[in-house]
Amino acid sequence: MNSPSRQRSAPAVAVVTVGLATVVMAMVGIIGSTACIRHPPTATPPPAPAPSSFAATVTIVPGERHQTLEGFGASVAWHQDKIVGAKVPAGLYDILFPQLGLDILRFRNRYQRSKPEDANLNEEVEILRRGTAALGHPPKVMLSSWAPPAALKADGHEDCHNNHDCTLAKENGHFIYQKFARYWADSLRHYAELGIVPDTITIENEPSFIPPTWEGCKFDPSETADYPGFDRALVAVHDELGRMSPPLGHPPRILGPEVLGVHWNLVQQYLGPMNINLVDGVAHHLYEKGPDGIWDWRNPGPDSFDAPMRGVAAATTKPLWQTEFQTDEDKGIDGGFETAWLIHLSLADEGVVAFLYWNLVWNFPGGLVPVEGSKYQVRDQYYALKHYARYTDPGDVRVGARSDAPAVRLTAFVSPAGDRLTVVMLNTGKQDADVRLDAGGFVFAREEGYLTVFRPGASQTWKTIDVGKTIALPSRAMATVVLWR
Repeated sequence: MNSPSRQRSAPAVAVVTVGLATVVMAMVGIIGSTACIRHPPTATPPPAPAPSSFAATVTIVPGERHQTLEGFGASVAWHQDKIVGAKVPAGLYDILFPQLGLDILRFRNRYQRSKPEDANLNEEVEILRRGTAALGHPPKVMLSSWAPPAALKADGHEDCHNNHDCTLAKENGHFIYQKFARYWADSLRHYAELGIVPDTITIENEPSFIPPTWEGCKFDPSETADYPGFDRALVAVHDELGRMSPPLGHPPRILGPEVLGVHWNLVQQYLGPMNINLVDGVAHHLYEKGPDGIWDWRNPGPDSFDAPMRGVAAATTKPLWQTEFQTDEDKGIDGGFETAWLIHLSLADEGVVAFLYWNLVWNFPGGLVPVEGSKYQVRDQYYALKHYARYTDPGDVRVGARSDAPAVRLTAFVSPAGDRLTVVMLNTGKQDADVRLDAGGFVFAREEGYLTVFRPGASQTWKTIDVGKTIALPSRAMATVVLWR
Protein backbone atom coordinates (compact mmCIF):
# COMPACT_ATOMS: atom_id res chain seq x y z
CA MET A 1 0.00 0.00 0.00
CA ASN A 2 1.30 3.43 -0.86
CA SER A 3 0.09 6.52 0.97
CA PRO A 4 2.82 9.13 1.43
CA SER A 5 2.15 12.86 1.21
CA ARG A 6 2.62 14.08 -2.33
CA GLN A 7 2.63 17.59 -3.74
CA ARG A 8 1.02 18.79 -6.93
CA SER A 9 0.77 22.09 -8.69
CA ALA A 10 -2.34 24.03 -7.77
CA PRO A 11 -4.74 23.77 -10.71
CA ALA A 12 -6.06 26.89 -12.28
CA VAL A 13 -9.66 27.15 -11.19
CA ALA A 14 -12.09 29.56 -12.79
CA VAL A 15 -14.66 30.76 -10.27
CA VAL A 16 -17.86 32.19 -11.63
CA THR A 17 -20.34 33.79 -9.24
CA VAL A 18 -23.90 33.99 -10.47
CA GLY A 19 -26.15 36.28 -8.47
CA LEU A 20 -29.92 36.53 -8.50
CA ALA A 21 -31.27 39.66 -10.13
CA THR A 22 -32.06 42.20 -7.46
CA VAL A 23 -35.26 44.07 -8.02
CA VAL A 24 -35.16 47.54 -6.54
CA MET A 25 -38.48 49.20 -5.93
CA ALA A 26 -38.79 52.33 -8.04
CA MET A 27 -39.93 55.25 -6.03
CA VAL A 28 -41.23 58.39 -7.59
CA GLY A 29 -41.54 61.34 -5.23
CA ILE A 30 -43.92 64.12 -6.09
CA ILE A 31 -42.92 67.32 -4.48
CA GLY A 32 -45.85 68.73 -2.64
CA SER A 33 -47.07 69.28 0.83
CA THR A 34 -46.67 65.75 2.17
CA ALA A 35 -47.50 63.62 -0.90
CA CYS A 36 -45.29 60.62 -1.78
CA ILE A 37 -46.55 58.06 -4.30
CA ARG A 38 -44.73 54.68 -4.48
CA HIS A 39 -45.24 52.57 -7.58
CA PRO A 40 -45.23 48.80 -6.91
CA PRO A 41 -42.37 46.90 -8.52
CA THR A 42 -42.88 44.85 -11.63
CA ALA A 43 -43.25 41.21 -10.62
CA THR A 44 -40.27 39.00 -11.63
CA PRO A 45 -41.33 35.54 -12.75
CA PRO A 46 -39.63 32.68 -10.89
CA PRO A 47 -36.86 30.93 -12.83
CA ALA A 48 -37.91 27.92 -14.85
CA PRO A 49 -37.06 24.67 -13.11
CA ALA A 50 -33.93 22.97 -14.41
CA PRO A 51 -34.67 19.93 -16.54
CA SER A 52 -34.37 16.69 -14.63
CA SER A 53 -32.44 15.05 -17.47
CA PHE A 54 -30.74 15.84 -20.75
CA ALA A 55 -30.43 14.03 -24.04
CA ALA A 56 -27.08 12.89 -25.42
CA THR A 57 -25.95 10.98 -28.47
CA VAL A 58 -22.76 8.96 -28.46
CA THR A 59 -21.29 7.79 -31.73
CA ILE A 60 -18.72 5.04 -32.30
CA VAL A 61 -16.15 5.35 -35.09
CA PRO A 62 -14.91 1.75 -35.55
CA GLY A 63 -12.40 2.72 -38.24
CA GLU A 64 -10.53 5.12 -35.94
CA ARG A 65 -7.91 3.03 -34.16
CA HIS A 66 -5.92 3.87 -31.02
CA GLN A 67 -3.98 1.74 -28.51
CA THR A 68 -4.14 -2.03 -28.23
CA LEU A 69 -4.99 -3.24 -24.74
CA GLU A 70 -2.70 -5.31 -22.55
CA GLY A 71 -5.57 -5.53 -20.07
CA PHE A 72 -6.79 -4.68 -16.59
CA GLY A 73 -5.56 -6.03 -13.30
CA ALA A 74 -4.67 -5.63 -9.64
CA SER A 75 -1.96 -6.56 -7.15
CA VAL A 76 -1.64 -9.25 -4.54
CA ALA A 77 1.56 -7.88 -3.06
CA TRP A 78 0.71 -8.32 0.63
CA HIS A 79 -1.87 -10.47 2.43
CA GLN A 80 -1.38 -13.44 0.10
CA ASP A 81 -2.41 -15.66 2.99
CA LYS A 82 -6.00 -14.37 2.77
CA ILE A 83 -6.69 -16.27 -0.44
CA VAL A 84 -4.76 -19.50 -0.02
CA GLY A 85 -5.55 -22.75 1.77
CA ALA A 86 -8.82 -24.35 2.76
CA LYS A 87 -10.26 -21.24 4.40
CA VAL A 88 -10.83 -19.37 1.13
CA PRO A 89 -14.54 -18.45 0.85
CA ALA A 90 -16.44 -20.51 -1.70
CA GLY A 91 -16.70 -18.79 -5.06
CA LEU A 92 -14.13 -16.10 -4.24
CA TYR A 93 -11.75 -16.95 -7.07
CA ASP A 94 -14.63 -16.78 -9.54
CA ILE A 95 -15.36 -13.24 -8.30
CA LEU A 96 -11.70 -12.19 -8.35
CA PHE A 97 -10.84 -13.50 -11.80
CA PRO A 98 -13.52 -14.34 -14.45
CA GLN A 99 -16.35 -12.21 -13.05
CA LEU A 100 -14.03 -9.22 -12.78
CA GLY A 101 -12.38 -9.95 -16.10
CA LEU A 102 -8.90 -9.75 -14.60
CA ASP A 103 -6.08 -9.96 -17.16
CA ILE A 104 -2.97 -9.01 -15.16
CA LEU A 105 -1.92 -10.15 -11.69
CA ARG A 106 0.83 -8.10 -10.05
CA PHE A 107 3.05 -9.73 -7.43
CA ARG A 108 5.69 -8.22 -5.18
CA ASN A 109 9.18 -9.68 -5.60
CA ARG A 110 9.61 -11.50 -2.28
CA TYR A 111 12.78 -13.39 -3.19
CA GLN A 112 15.24 -13.49 -0.27
CA ARG A 113 12.92 -11.56 2.04
CA SER A 114 14.05 -11.21 5.65
CA LYS A 115 10.53 -11.13 7.15
CA PRO A 116 9.11 -14.48 8.30
CA GLU A 117 5.73 -13.78 6.70
CA ASP A 118 7.44 -13.45 3.32
CA ALA A 119 9.18 -16.81 3.39
CA ASN A 120 6.49 -18.81 1.57
CA LEU A 121 6.49 -18.08 -2.17
CA ASN A 122 4.24 -21.09 -2.66
CA GLU A 123 1.39 -18.71 -1.79
CA GLU A 124 1.93 -16.99 -5.15
CA VAL A 125 2.11 -20.39 -6.82
CA GLU A 126 -1.29 -21.34 -5.39
CA ILE A 127 -2.87 -17.98 -6.23
CA LEU A 128 -1.70 -18.23 -9.83
CA ARG A 129 -2.83 -21.85 -10.11
CA ARG A 130 -6.29 -21.16 -8.72
CA GLY A 131 -6.65 -17.97 -10.74
CA THR A 132 -5.72 -19.87 -13.90
CA ALA A 133 -8.28 -22.57 -13.13
CA ALA A 134 -10.99 -19.95 -12.57
CA LEU A 135 -10.18 -18.01 -15.75
CA GLY A 136 -9.56 -21.02 -17.94
CA HIS A 137 -6.17 -19.59 -18.94
CA PRO A 138 -3.23 -18.03 -17.08
CA PRO A 139 -3.43 -14.33 -16.30
CA LYS A 140 -0.42 -12.23 -17.24
CA VAL A 141 1.97 -11.82 -14.31
CA MET A 142 3.77 -8.61 -13.41
CA LEU A 143 6.57 -8.77 -10.84
CA SER A 144 7.59 -5.53 -9.07
CA SER A 145 10.33 -4.94 -6.53
CA TRP A 146 9.58 -2.72 -3.55
CA ALA A 147 13.12 -3.18 -2.23
CA PRO A 148 16.10 -5.44 -2.85
CA PRO A 149 17.17 -7.72 0.01
CA ALA A 150 18.34 -5.97 3.17
CA ALA A 151 21.96 -6.89 2.45
CA LEU A 152 21.88 -4.66 -0.65
CA LYS A 153 20.46 -1.63 1.19
CA ALA A 154 22.55 1.20 2.64
CA ASP A 155 20.57 1.07 5.89
CA GLY A 156 20.51 -2.74 6.04
CA HIS A 157 16.69 -2.89 6.13
CA GLU A 158 14.01 -3.58 3.53
CA ASP A 159 11.54 -1.22 5.20
CA CYS A 160 12.02 2.53 5.10
CA HIS A 161 11.14 4.89 7.96
CA ASN A 162 11.60 8.25 6.24
CA ASN A 163 15.32 7.65 6.65
CA HIS A 164 17.69 9.34 4.22
CA ASP A 165 19.77 6.20 3.69
CA CYS A 166 16.90 3.95 2.59
CA THR A 167 18.58 3.35 -0.76
CA LEU A 168 21.06 1.10 -2.52
CA ALA A 169 24.30 0.33 -0.70
CA LYS A 170 27.75 1.46 -1.79
CA GLU A 171 30.99 -0.50 -1.93
CA ASN A 172 34.31 1.30 -2.28
CA GLY A 173 32.37 4.51 -2.78
CA HIS A 174 30.24 3.19 -5.65
CA PHE A 175 26.61 2.08 -5.72
CA ILE A 176 26.24 -1.66 -6.20
CA TYR A 177 24.30 -1.65 -9.47
CA GLN A 178 25.68 -5.01 -10.55
CA LYS A 179 24.63 -6.76 -7.34
CA PHE A 180 21.17 -5.21 -7.74
CA ALA A 181 21.04 -6.60 -11.28
CA ARG A 182 22.13 -10.08 -10.14
CA TYR A 183 19.43 -10.02 -7.47
CA TRP A 184 16.89 -9.50 -10.25
CA ALA A 185 18.33 -12.31 -12.37
CA ASP A 186 18.41 -14.67 -9.39
CA SER A 187 14.81 -13.70 -8.54
CA LEU A 188 13.57 -14.59 -12.00
CA ARG A 189 15.39 -17.92 -11.97
CA HIS A 190 13.84 -18.78 -8.62
CA TYR A 191 10.32 -17.79 -9.66
CA ALA A 192 10.73 -19.78 -12.89
CA GLU A 193 11.68 -22.86 -10.87
CA LEU A 194 8.37 -22.42 -9.01
CA GLY A 195 6.48 -22.20 -12.30
CA ILE A 196 5.99 -18.40 -12.30
CA VAL A 197 7.48 -16.69 -15.34
CA PRO A 198 6.50 -12.99 -15.32
CA ASP A 199 5.34 -11.33 -18.52
CA THR A 200 6.55 -7.94 -17.26
CA ILE A 201 8.76 -6.61 -14.47
CA THR A 202 9.35 -3.21 -12.89
CA ILE A 203 12.77 -3.08 -11.27
CA GLU A 204 11.75 -0.65 -8.50
CA ASN A 205 8.34 0.38 -7.26
CA GLU A 206 8.09 4.17 -6.83
CA PRO A 207 11.82 4.96 -6.93
CA SER A 208 11.10 8.65 -6.51
CA PHE A 209 10.48 8.71 -2.75
CA ILE A 210 11.30 7.12 0.58
CA PRO A 211 8.29 5.45 2.27
CA PRO A 212 7.48 6.17 5.91
CA THR A 213 6.74 2.61 7.04
CA TRP A 214 7.15 0.06 4.27
CA GLU A 215 9.61 -1.34 1.76
CA GLY A 216 11.37 1.01 -0.59
CA CYS A 217 14.67 1.94 -2.20
CA LYS A 218 15.24 5.50 -3.41
CA PHE A 219 16.70 6.09 -6.88
CA ASP A 220 17.12 9.51 -8.45
CA PRO A 221 16.66 9.89 -12.22
CA SER A 222 20.46 9.95 -12.55
CA GLU A 223 23.13 9.33 -9.93
CA THR A 224 23.86 11.93 -7.25
CA ALA A 225 26.17 11.84 -4.26
CA ASP A 226 23.32 10.55 -2.10
CA TYR A 227 21.31 8.31 -4.41
CA PRO A 228 21.89 5.83 -7.21
CA GLY A 229 20.62 6.63 -10.69
CA PHE A 230 17.59 4.79 -11.97
CA ASP A 231 19.06 5.08 -15.45
CA ARG A 232 22.20 3.15 -14.46
CA ALA A 233 20.23 0.53 -12.53
CA LEU A 234 18.07 -0.04 -15.61
CA VAL A 235 21.13 -0.60 -17.80
CA ALA A 236 22.60 -3.05 -15.27
CA VAL A 237 19.41 -5.10 -14.96
CA HIS A 238 18.74 -5.10 -18.70
CA ASP A 239 22.25 -6.30 -19.49
CA GLU A 240 22.28 -8.91 -16.72
CA LEU A 241 19.00 -10.43 -17.92
CA GLY A 242 20.44 -10.59 -21.41
CA ARG A 243 23.36 -12.65 -20.08
CA MET A 244 21.22 -15.13 -18.13
CA SER A 245 22.33 -18.70 -18.73
CA PRO A 246 20.31 -20.65 -19.38
CA PRO A 247 18.06 -17.85 -20.66
CA LEU A 248 14.45 -17.76 -19.55
CA GLY A 249 12.15 -19.39 -22.05
CA HIS A 250 9.89 -16.37 -21.80
CA PRO A 251 12.07 -13.32 -20.98
CA PRO A 252 10.04 -10.60 -19.26
CA ARG A 253 9.44 -7.18 -20.70
CA ILE A 254 10.81 -4.35 -18.58
CA LEU A 255 8.59 -1.39 -17.67
CA GLY A 256 9.75 1.79 -16.00
CA PRO A 257 10.18 4.10 -14.20
CA GLU A 258 6.96 3.34 -12.24
CA VAL A 259 7.05 6.59 -10.27
CA LEU A 260 4.25 7.46 -7.87
CA GLY A 261 2.37 10.03 -9.96
CA VAL A 262 2.12 12.16 -13.08
CA HIS A 263 2.11 15.70 -11.66
CA TRP A 264 5.17 17.97 -11.61
CA ASN A 265 6.55 16.22 -14.75
CA LEU A 266 7.75 13.41 -12.51
CA VAL A 267 7.59 10.78 -15.23
CA GLN A 268 9.43 13.07 -17.65
CA GLN A 269 12.18 13.73 -15.08
CA TYR A 270 12.98 10.02 -15.00
CA LEU A 271 12.57 9.50 -18.74
CA GLY A 272 15.11 12.24 -19.48
CA PRO A 273 18.33 10.35 -18.61
CA MET A 274 16.93 6.87 -19.31
CA ASN A 275 17.81 4.84 -22.36
CA ILE A 276 14.21 4.47 -23.47
CA ASN A 277 15.16 1.59 -25.77
CA LEU A 278 15.75 -0.59 -22.71
CA VAL A 279 12.10 -0.56 -21.63
CA ASP A 280 9.08 -2.07 -23.35
CA GLY A 281 6.67 0.39 -21.77
CA VAL A 282 6.49 3.48 -19.57
CA ALA A 283 4.81 2.81 -16.23
CA HIS A 284 3.59 5.12 -13.50
CA HIS A 285 1.09 5.36 -10.64
CA LEU A 286 -1.64 7.92 -9.94
CA TYR A 287 -1.09 8.99 -6.33
CA GLU A 288 -1.34 12.74 -5.86
CA LYS A 289 -2.05 14.85 -2.79
CA GLY A 290 -1.89 18.64 -2.80
CA PRO A 291 -0.94 21.17 -0.12
CA ASP A 292 -4.54 21.08 1.07
CA GLY A 293 -3.82 17.59 2.42
CA ILE A 294 -6.64 16.06 0.35
CA TRP A 295 -6.07 13.32 -2.21
CA ASP A 296 -6.53 14.66 -5.72
CA TRP A 297 -8.95 11.91 -6.73
CA ARG A 298 -11.35 13.58 -4.29
CA ASN A 299 -10.41 17.26 -4.67
CA PRO A 300 -9.96 18.85 -7.17
CA GLY A 301 -11.14 15.59 -8.72
CA PRO A 302 -10.25 13.27 -11.60
CA ASP A 303 -10.12 15.93 -14.30
CA SER A 304 -7.14 17.51 -12.50
CA PHE A 305 -5.10 14.53 -13.75
CA ASP A 306 -5.94 15.17 -17.39
CA ALA A 307 -3.27 17.69 -18.38
CA PRO A 308 -0.42 15.78 -16.63
CA MET A 309 -1.59 12.57 -18.30
CA ARG A 310 -1.48 14.22 -21.70
CA GLY A 311 2.00 15.48 -20.84
CA VAL A 312 3.18 11.93 -20.21
CA ALA A 313 1.65 10.77 -23.49
CA ALA A 314 3.46 13.55 -25.35
CA ALA A 315 6.80 12.61 -23.76
CA THR A 316 7.17 9.11 -25.24
CA THR A 317 6.05 6.82 -28.00
CA LYS A 318 6.38 3.74 -25.78
CA PRO A 319 3.20 1.96 -24.60
CA LEU A 320 1.89 3.54 -21.38
CA TRP A 321 0.96 1.51 -18.30
CA GLN A 322 -0.87 2.71 -15.18
CA THR A 323 0.31 0.08 -12.71
CA GLU A 324 -1.08 1.21 -9.35
CA PHE A 325 -3.88 3.35 -7.97
CA GLN A 326 -6.30 3.23 -5.09
CA THR A 327 -8.69 5.73 -3.48
CA ASP A 328 -6.75 6.41 -0.30
CA GLU A 329 -8.77 7.54 2.73
CA ASP A 330 -12.07 6.71 1.03
CA LYS A 331 -13.90 5.93 4.31
CA GLY A 332 -14.70 2.51 2.93
CA ILE A 333 -17.59 3.78 0.79
CA ASP A 334 -16.29 6.64 -1.38
CA GLY A 335 -14.29 6.64 -4.57
CA GLY A 336 -16.02 4.12 -6.82
CA PHE A 337 -17.14 6.60 -9.44
CA GLU A 338 -13.87 8.53 -9.22
CA THR A 339 -12.01 5.30 -9.95
CA ALA A 340 -14.09 4.79 -13.09
CA TRP A 341 -13.49 8.41 -14.12
CA LEU A 342 -9.71 8.04 -13.74
CA ILE A 343 -9.73 4.81 -15.74
CA HIS A 344 -11.58 6.66 -18.48
CA LEU A 345 -9.06 9.52 -18.53
CA SER A 346 -6.16 7.06 -18.52
CA LEU A 347 -7.57 5.21 -21.52
CA ALA A 348 -9.02 8.05 -23.56
CA ASP A 349 -6.70 10.98 -22.87
CA GLU A 350 -3.38 9.39 -21.91
CA GLY A 351 -3.84 6.27 -24.01
CA VAL A 352 -2.67 3.63 -21.54
CA VAL A 353 -2.63 0.00 -22.62
CA ALA A 354 -3.18 -1.28 -19.07
CA PHE A 355 -4.76 -0.06 -15.84
CA LEU A 356 -4.06 -1.86 -12.57
CA TYR A 357 -5.84 -1.14 -9.32
CA TRP A 358 -3.62 -1.44 -6.26
CA ASN A 359 -4.86 -4.25 -4.07
CA LEU A 360 -7.09 -7.05 -5.23
CA VAL A 361 -7.67 -8.28 -1.68
CA TRP A 362 -6.90 -6.40 1.52
CA ASN A 363 -8.24 -5.80 4.99
CA PHE A 364 -11.67 -4.30 5.49
CA PRO A 365 -12.52 -1.78 4.17
CA GLY A 366 -9.78 -1.49 1.53
CA GLY A 367 -9.04 -3.15 -1.79
CA LEU A 368 -11.38 -4.32 -4.50
CA VAL A 369 -12.58 -7.32 -2.47
CA PRO A 370 -11.45 -7.10 1.17
CA VAL A 371 -11.32 -10.51 2.81
CA GLU A 372 -11.49 -11.40 6.48
CA GLY A 373 -11.51 -15.12 7.19
CA SER A 374 -14.58 -16.62 5.55
CA LYS A 375 -16.14 -13.22 4.79
CA TYR A 376 -15.54 -10.84 1.94
CA GLN A 377 -17.01 -7.63 0.56
CA VAL A 378 -17.22 -6.57 -3.08
CA ARG A 379 -16.62 -2.82 -3.19
CA ASP A 380 -17.72 -0.12 -5.64
CA GLN A 381 -14.15 0.13 -6.95
CA TYR A 382 -14.45 -3.49 -8.08
CA TYR A 383 -17.42 -2.59 -10.27
CA ALA A 384 -15.65 0.50 -11.64
CA LEU A 385 -12.89 -1.78 -12.91
CA LYS A 386 -15.29 -4.55 -13.95
CA HIS A 387 -17.18 -2.23 -16.31
CA TYR A 388 -13.96 -1.92 -18.33
CA ALA A 389 -12.43 -5.35 -17.78
CA ARG A 390 -15.31 -7.82 -17.96
CA TYR A 391 -16.00 -7.51 -21.68
CA THR A 392 -12.58 -6.51 -22.98
CA ASP A 393 -9.53 -8.71 -23.51
CA PRO A 394 -5.82 -8.25 -24.26
CA GLY A 395 -5.58 -7.47 -27.95
CA ASP A 396 -8.75 -5.38 -28.09
CA VAL A 397 -8.25 -2.02 -29.79
CA ARG A 398 -9.68 1.25 -28.56
CA VAL A 399 -11.66 2.88 -31.35
CA GLY A 400 -13.11 6.32 -31.89
CA ALA A 401 -15.98 7.43 -29.65
CA ARG A 402 -17.77 10.78 -29.65
CA SER A 403 -20.31 12.37 -27.32
CA ASP A 404 -22.32 15.50 -28.05
CA ALA A 405 -22.71 16.12 -24.31
CA PRO A 406 -19.51 16.99 -22.39
CA ALA A 407 -20.82 15.32 -19.23
CA VAL A 408 -21.09 11.94 -20.95
CA ARG A 409 -17.64 10.40 -21.35
CA LEU A 410 -17.08 7.15 -23.21
CA THR A 411 -14.54 4.71 -24.59
CA ALA A 412 -15.09 1.87 -27.03
CA PHE A 413 -13.12 -1.27 -27.87
CA VAL A 414 -13.25 -3.75 -30.74
CA SER A 415 -12.06 -7.34 -30.35
CA PRO A 416 -9.21 -8.62 -32.57
CA ALA A 417 -11.67 -10.69 -34.63
CA GLY A 418 -13.96 -7.68 -35.03
CA ASP A 419 -16.92 -9.62 -33.65
CA ARG A 420 -17.42 -7.66 -30.40
CA LEU A 421 -17.80 -3.96 -29.69
CA THR A 422 -17.67 -2.90 -26.05
CA VAL A 423 -18.76 0.63 -25.11
CA VAL A 424 -18.24 2.05 -21.60
CA MET A 425 -19.89 5.36 -20.76
CA LEU A 426 -19.99 7.58 -17.67
CA ASN A 427 -22.25 10.46 -16.69
CA THR A 428 -20.03 12.96 -14.87
CA GLY A 429 -22.75 15.61 -14.76
CA LYS A 430 -25.24 16.51 -12.03
CA GLN A 431 -28.31 15.64 -14.10
CA ASP A 432 -29.48 12.31 -15.43
CA ALA A 433 -28.91 11.60 -19.12
CA ASP A 434 -30.92 9.82 -21.77
CA VAL A 435 -28.25 8.46 -24.09
CA ARG A 436 -28.73 7.28 -27.65
CA LEU A 437 -26.00 4.99 -28.94
CA ASP A 438 -24.98 5.16 -32.60
CA ALA A 439 -22.79 2.11 -33.28
CA GLY A 440 -21.25 3.77 -36.32
CA GLY A 441 -22.13 1.04 -38.77
CA PHE A 442 -21.10 -1.85 -36.52
CA VAL A 443 -23.68 -4.50 -37.43
CA PHE A 444 -24.60 -6.69 -34.47
CA ALA A 445 -26.89 -9.61 -33.83
CA ARG A 446 -27.25 -9.34 -30.05
CA GLU A 447 -26.47 -6.93 -27.26
CA GLU A 448 -26.11 -6.76 -23.48
CA GLY A 449 -26.04 -3.84 -21.10
CA TYR A 450 -24.99 -3.36 -17.47
CA LEU A 451 -25.38 -0.32 -15.22
CA THR A 452 -23.87 0.80 -11.92
CA VAL A 453 -25.13 3.88 -10.10
CA PHE A 454 -22.55 5.03 -7.56
CA ARG A 455 -24.09 6.26 -4.31
CA PRO A 456 -21.63 5.93 -1.39
CA GLY A 457 -22.94 3.23 0.89
CA ALA A 458 -26.00 2.55 -1.28
CA SER A 459 -24.80 1.94 -4.84
CA GLN A 460 -26.75 -0.11 -7.35
CA THR A 461 -24.16 -2.33 -8.99
CA TRP A 462 -23.99 -4.26 -12.26
CA LYS A 463 -27.69 -4.15 -13.04
CA THR A 464 -28.80 -5.63 -16.36
CA ILE A 465 -30.34 -2.96 -18.57
CA ASP A 466 -32.26 -2.99 -21.84
CA VAL A 467 -30.23 -1.56 -24.69
CA GLY A 468 -33.03 0.05 -26.65
CA LYS A 469 -33.34 3.37 -28.41
CA THR A 470 -32.01 5.20 -25.37
CA ILE A 471 -30.08 4.26 -22.25
CA ALA A 472 -31.01 5.92 -18.98
CA LEU A 473 -27.71 6.99 -17.42
CA PRO A 474 -28.17 8.67 -14.02
CA SER A 475 -25.74 11.19 -12.62
CA ARG A 476 -22.60 9.46 -11.27
CA ALA A 477 -23.41 6.26 -13.12
CA MET A 478 -21.64 4.15 -15.71
CA ALA A 479 -22.89 1.64 -18.24
CA THR A 480 -21.23 -1.06 -20.30
CA VAL A 481 -22.89 -2.02 -23.57
CA VAL A 482 -21.63 -5.08 -25.44
CA LEU A 483 -22.57 -5.70 -29.07
CA TRP A 484 -21.83 -9.00 -30.83
CA ARG A 485 -21.96 -9.71 -34.54
